[in-house]
Amino acid sequence: MDLGLLAKETHQQVIRFAPPLVITREETDWALERIARVLA
Repeated sequence: MDLGLLAKETHQQVIRFAPPLVITREETDWALERIARVLA
């Protein structure tokens, strides 16, 4: 949340991402950078 991205846990080791139906490559790259930072 602090990095501008929300996700919902579904099980012990599963994270659910629900991007919009229309998403640009730049928006995907932006999100993946933040996901990588959180998981690092």
